Formats: sequence, C-alpha cells, structure tokens
Amino acid sequence: MNALYFNGLTELKLKSIHTDKNNKIVGEPLDYVPVYVQGEGWKHNYLPANRIVRLKLNPSKHECDARCINATGRIMNCECSCGGKNHGKGAFSCE
Repeated sequence: MNALYFNGLTELKLKSIHTDKNNKIVGEPLDYVPVYVQGEGWKHNYLPANRIVRLKLNPSKHECDARCINATGRIMNCECSCGGKNHGKGAFSCE
C-alpha cells in the first residue's frame, strides 16, 4: 500500500520522509529545494507530517465527495480520483 504525507495542505516529498530525533514523521514540501550554506552545510525545511493518506492498490477512482474532503484522523485510506490530495482538506481553514 502506497501513502502520501501532508503538512496541512502541503504535500511532502516521499524521498525526504523520515523520523526525526523526537520520533515524529517529517519531510520537505514538494517544491522545496535544499540550500547549501558555506560553513554550515545543507539547509532543509523539514515539516511534520500531520496527515497521512494510504492509497489502495486497486482503487475504484470514484469522484471525491464530502466523505473524502471532510475525512478526519491522522491516517486516512483513499481510493477516489483525487489520489488522496483532498482527504481531510475540509478540516483545515485558511486565515
């Protein structure tokens, strides 16, 4: 089973997902590029994964609805057409 990791509405790079020293799952945003700082090394922008969406291997790919958008919980299962991007989106408010 594949999974996508999010911090709020920001999807995290699968290649950057790891457990930090506090045993929390963290990763970098998809559009983030690490920066090298002379004398300090590589700077990363690791964000905690507060939403994990498990993708089914043979999904039905049905259209997203309120069950998807208003899903709750830290780990959710997905088989709709959004591929997990809309799961739990209704729980976050932009101010």
